[in-house]
Amino acid sequence: MVLKLVFRALAIFVYFSSLALAQLPQKTDVLIIGAGLSGLATAYQLKKAGIPYHLVEITPRVGGRVRTVTYQTPGQVTLHADSGMEEYWESNPAVKILKELKLPLKVESSASSVVLNQKLETLGQKESVEDFLTRIFTPVEKAAFDSFRAQVGPMIQRINGPHPLPKELMNLKDIALSEWVLQQNLPKRVSEWIRISVECEIGTQWEQLSALDGISEFHIFLGKGEASYRVIGGNERFTQALTKYINPHRISLNERVTRLESKKSRIIISVLNQVTHQNRKIEAKAVVSTIPLYRLSELQFDPPLSEKKWEAIKTQTWGSYFKAHVFVSRKSDRFQTKKAAEALPILSDSDLGVIYDGNPDQNTDTKILSLLITGYHAEKFTMMPLDEVKKQIASAFEQLWPGFSKDIQSVEFYRYHPRAIAGWPVGRSRFDELSNELRIPENHIYLAGDFTEGTHSSGAFKSATRVAQQLISLLKGGRR
Repeated sequence: MVLKLVFRALAIFVYFSSLALAQLPQKTDVLIIGAGLSGLATAYQLKKAGIPYHLVEITPRVGGRVRTVTYQTPGQVTLHADSGMEEYWESNPAVKILKELKLPLKVESSASSVVLNQKLETLGQKESVEDFLTRIFTPVEKAAFDSFRAQVGPMIQRINGPHPLPKELMNLKDIALSEWVLQQNLPKRVSEWIRISVECEIGTQWEQLSALDGISEFHIFLGKGEASYRVIGGNERFTQALTKYINPHRISLNERVTRLESKKSRIIISVLNQVTHQNRKIEAKAVVSTIPLYRLSELQFDPPLSEKKWEAIKTQTWGSYFKAHVFVSRKSDRFQTKKAAEALPILSDSDLGVIYDGNPDQNTDTKILSLLITGYHAEKFTMMPLDEVKKQIASAFEQLWPGFSKDIQSVEFYRYHPRAIAGWPVGRSRFDELSNELRIPENHIYLAGDFTEGTHSSGAFKSATRVAQQLISLLKGGRR
């Protein structure tokens, strides 16, 4: 097993080292800026359509925020855990690609154990979503929750239908999700369950999100709930498979795009190599930018992007997340398992965020608890000395499981930009006119990335599908 992991790590190193040597072309049909999930997924669909492309990536690796860390300790089995995202919901277009690439997947329920009113409600190992909710809620609470789901179900169905949306739905962008839920007069524990479940998805407090966008996030909890998919062995297996399919020689690393000069039927891209500091130019018929919207100001656009696009970018808000890998002895399972029920994942509503089993496919003496910490807690930890973060995490574990901190061996932290997740404040929405403006190509430039569509990886793949379809229509249709 150890030898297999060593060879795998060596293969990954050699494979991705070769990407840095990929030569920039002088011309291509489509230049894709960014080799994260959005960029890779766009290239995946363009290749299937037979359209030439090339990707440039500012960092020395592909995958963006998808990162699988391997931990090697002399004399011990190599461990691995994701330091970025953990899972893909069933409605995510990524799931279709995961299956096409024949990656090994673990399918899990949409329900999670949850801490309500400082009490851990543990999901049974084979317990259905309905049975779980019936058990943790009183009959009055469950009836109120069922009524709420019956109310938002048709709303979500309409949101996912033809656009533009009717006025009564669009008006929901002018009220905070917290205020709208309060107006429904739900029992307190039901409101708390909704808040905790949605906040871990949006990465911010529900007071800071429009009701329309908060309701759209609730789709994973309707009916029996959506299944979630995790890649066995870590999410980097996904980005590696995508890279192999689209051809590593079509990806150039350590390349920063500095300027986009749009002509009548083409666009000239200035690219600066981060190692050699050579500045070269590429000619393309179109550019797909997957750069996070808040960083677009670092590029020069000639002619400039429209004022409406900049207004859309400047009035968007953001959520945060912060990852921690907590190493514990396997005997700590006694805290995580209760009456034959596997507690993980847990929505903790605390400094612990969402607690995942970090290495579920490894039966080793050391276990990794992967903490996906979001919102206020992530913002706080981003600005705090890590030694203090470790103390606060240990304290939060003690509140959840008294005595647990004695089993903590070590912690590794992964900070992310405080604008890690797209958000839409009261008065804005991913479905409004300004957001639609971002999806309209301008001067041969197509904006993609999760920030143009929704939260997390689902937004990344939805945007990739959108721009790929636009480009296929343009280039395959013979129009310019």
